[in-house]
Amino acid sequence: MLLRFQTTTQDTVHSLQGKVRMNDHDHADTLQGASGVSASPAAAPTLVLGSQYLRTLSIDVQNTPDIYRDISGEPHIGMTVDVTARQLPGGHPNFEVTLVIRAQGLDAPQSATHNARTLYELQIAYAGLFALSGLVTQADVEPLLLVNAPGYLFPSARMILLNTIREAGFPVGNIQPINFHDLWQSRRTQQN
Repeated sequence: MLLRFQTTTQDTVHSLQGKVRMNDHDHADTLQGASGVSASPAAAPTLVLGSQYLRTLSIDVQNTPDIYRDISGEPHIGMTVDVTARQLPGGHPNFEVTLVIRAQGLDAPQSATHNARTLYELQIAYAGLFALSGLVTQADVEPLLLVNAPGYLFPSARMILLNTIREAGFPVGNIQPINFHDLWQSRRTQQN
């Protein structure tokens, strides 16, 4: 089973500017091992967090060392966020959820005739192991994995992203939290 959605946000270093887009994601119709997971039939569906870990991290700083001489103020950050969930082998409702953030730092254009220049490109894949417990229905699986799980992963991924940008020598501010529920609902509305 593979679940996925992708968002694009345009972000300044200080605040989210609200341009959000979601791309297609794939669904599977069945979830192996999801029925009968609960010890108590009245138990609510629950997402249980296991390990969290950094899968990959890369940064490409453009035109070093000259780029550091010409930075004009605080860079703007354009971000693409991609969430995937895959069921682990064994027939149990255990999943790996991966949050991939691609960020591009853009310097403000020097004049109306010049385009913004790319300062750096960064990609982080931050993942977690999750289990589903309680009485889990098929309708519960997608919101638990594509809304709740990335909500647990995002704060750590954001911290690593901002620390990497700072360690690369660029000014950083704050990247606002992402409302994964609103993004998921928006995507479901677009599909219907």
